[in-house]
Amino acid sequence: MLVNYRHPSSRPYRSIMHLPRERAFEIADQLYKSSQCRAHKRFGPDFEFYYAYRLQVEQALYNEFMELGGKPQLKHPFYFVLEYCDAFYENFDHGVCVKLPLNEIDPFDISFTFGDSMAQFESDDRQPVFLVDTLYSYIKNYNQDIRLFLNKIIPKYKCIEAQLWTNKYFPCESRDSNESQ
Repeated sequence: MLVNYRHPSSRPYRSIMHLPRERAFEIADQLYKSSQCRAHKRFGPDFEFYYAYRLQVEQALYNEFMELGGKPQLKHPFYFVLEYCDAFYENFDHGVCVKLPLNEIDPFDISFTFGDSMAQFESDDRQPVFLVDTLYSYIKNYNQDIRLFLNKIIPKYKCIEAQLWTNKYFPCESRDSNESQ
């Protein structure tokens, strides 16, 4: 299962990176002022730095995904985690979880990283982006038990992050709206 966490006051299937820059900064300011949850603090006074860094990280993720044969339909992914991530859930004030079954996602629409791609980007522990077939081979090494695999990964990386490079799995009304909140 893929899980996306969001603050209770936010709408699902949105990414601030899909907005024009000026609008992204307006929405960031609104989110920062409306909630001081840990996840919304990135939209505060240092948002200029965060935005530039995220552009850099997402370009690198995109390039790595393309090199692996991925077929992104978007320049900026939607972020999920595999199964769960207690730290992300807490970051969004124990908000709302949106779930998508991984087996319903085309393997060329999704990539994965060990841990939060933003946090790991400049880390010495950063591992390369990988595809779903590699994920399944990792799980196979743990007797097909995803919980055993995650228990091995969680202490070091906190989660397996999934980058979904399309919005085609979301309800139609979400695909038509370009507003991030």
